[in-house]
Amino acid sequence: MIKPDLIIREPNKPLINRVLVSLIYATFFTYIVYLFQYKEILRHPEKSNILVFLIVLLLIIFLSTFMVIASHSIHISTIDKKIQHQYRVGVFRYREVWQDLNDLEYISVFRRDDNYLVNLWYEDNGILNLMVLKDDKQSIEKGLFIAEKLNIDLLDAREKGNHRWIDKKATKETGEIIYIS
Repeated sequence: MIKPDLIIREPNKPLINRVLVSLIYATFFTYIVYLFQYKEILRHPEKSNILVFLIVLLLIIFLSTFMVIASHSIHISTIDKKIQHQYRVGVFRYREVWQDLNDLEYISVFRRDDNYLVNLWYEDNGILNLMVLKDDKQSIEKGLFIAEKLNIDLLDAREKGNHRWIDKKATKETGEIIYIS
C-alpha cells in the first residue's frame, strides 16, 4: 500500500455552503415526495418522461453543487513518486487511483493578481497547481519544502520577466532567498 508523505489540503468550505446545498437537496426531495404522494406520478401517462426529467434534474443539482461543498486534497508519495487526488464531502470520500509522477521538472512560484501560485511542472509543460497563497514569503517556503521533498529545482517567477532559479541548499541554510548565478 502506498503511503503519502506530503498532503496538500484545501481549506474546509464555509458552513453556509453546506447549509444552502442541504436546503436545495431538501427542497428537491420534498418535491419528489409531493409528486409521488399527491400527484400520483406512477399513474401518469408520461411517467417515464417525468422520471427521466427528475433524474436529469438530480444530476444537474449534484454536479453544480458538488464542488461547492467538496474539499480537495492532493496526496504525494515522494518515495514512490506517485500522486493521488482525493475529494471529501462530510464522511464520504472519493479517491482517485495512484498515478505515477513521471519526468518531474521543477516547482515554480509565480504571482497572479494578489495571489502566489505554487505549481509542479512535469512531462514537457504539464502543470499541476498545488496551492494558492496570499503571502509571497510563505509561497517560497512551501515551494522550497515541496521541491526538496521531490528533489527537483525551484523557480522564483514572482516578478514578471524576471524568473530566477533558487539555490535550495543556500536558501535553507541562510533563511533568505539565494539565487543561482
